[in-house]
Amino acid sequence: MKSIYVVLMMGIFAEFSSFAEFRIWEDRSGRIWEGEFVTMNAGKVVVQNQSGTKTEYNPEQLSENDLSYLEEIIPPKLSLDVSKTSNSSTSGNSESIICRASIKKANTRIYKGELTAVLVVLAEEMRTGAFSKAGASTEYSFVLPEKHGVVVEFESSAVPLAKSSAKSGRVYAGYVLVVWDRFGNPVAVQSNRDSFLERATKIARPRRR
Repeated sequence: MKSIYVVLMMGIFAEFSSFAEFRIWEDRSGRIWEGEFVTMNAGKVVVQNQSGTKTEYNPEQLSENDLSYLEEIIPPKLSLDVSKTSNSSTSGNSESIICRASIKKANTRIYKGELTAVLVVLAEEMRTGAFSKAGASTEYSFVLPEKHGVVVEFESSAVPLAKSSAKSGRVYAGYVLVVWDRFGNPVAVQSNRDSFLERATKIARPRRR
């Protein structure tokens, strides 16, 4: 039996919304229908047909192929961490900032879908207090390792900024990290400031493909 079945029956995913896709579903009796996955509700799979009618299904009603599909579109809970390193320039007034992102599953559920992480380093203008992107966003696509606890890591490009002790220029303000699923839904968000967190999905959007 697919591992997703156990998770769904436990009701861990009380609510999960997704922009999915219309596909053919099949139950254990062989009945087929066309529908789009909408959400998980109290352990049941909610599917919407072309006319907009939503129907709930217990996981044990669905085929093995449907359960495999759900493994690809319902991401697990993620644990995110971002660390910063800096190297001072010879002039002494500037530094090169690099942010390193670490991502891992917070539970043991299998997820086969591709994810895209977007990491943005943010800077603050010392004289005006205005915030802006310090450099180009770093976009990293990956598939989570099946083994629990294995970390996926990537880092931003080096960004030249002024030191906080400098009298003018842009200084390091923080970061925003957002992980997106293949349907363009944010799965997990991390930032060092609440004000950045509120706008995270606008700041760290993936490039259109």
